[in-house]
Amino acid sequence: MKLIRTLEITSDDFFDQLERELIEIAAKSNKHIGIKDIKKGLKYTSHDDNKYSRIEVTLLEYERGRVYKSRIKSLDDTITLTYRIEPDPKGIKVTFEQRVQSFENKKQNRLMRGWSEAIYLGRMSDTLYDIQKHVYNYKNGIPEKDASKKEHKFLKKISKKN
Repeated sequence: MKLIRTLEITSDDFFDQLERELIEIAAKSNKHIGIKDIKKGLKYTSHDDNKYSRIEVTLLEYERGRVYKSRIKSLDDTITLTYRIEPDPKGIKVTFEQRVQSFENKKQNRLMRGWSEAIYLGRMSDTLYDIQKHVYNYKNGIPEKDASKKEHKFLKKISKKN
């Protein structure tokens, strides 16, 4: 699925936020990375006490300011996320593509497939606007409500079974 949105932030703001989230998530998996480690080929595994919630994240493509592509593998599914950034007079135009292997493999009737696509597109849109909101909060010194318990919302959403 593909979604295009214009965000009122810069490409540097967008990638700064992605990098902060990557560093935070990798740290939770006991892999400590820095900005210079974020490049094509970066791989880490994230999990909590439940071994079935384990996910493996691989950075397939990374060009700061232009493209971010990752593959997220869990026991249930493989998801490929791609953000492509272009300049826009209002900020940036983000083309967000999400490929969910299990979704593509399922044989659904038209009504169910349409319903599923609408839900995924809504989540994808929410993800982009959440990134914009986090950038605004970060730039304005507004702390996250509970930073110690904060989880990456999108990874949490997509790792749940549908």
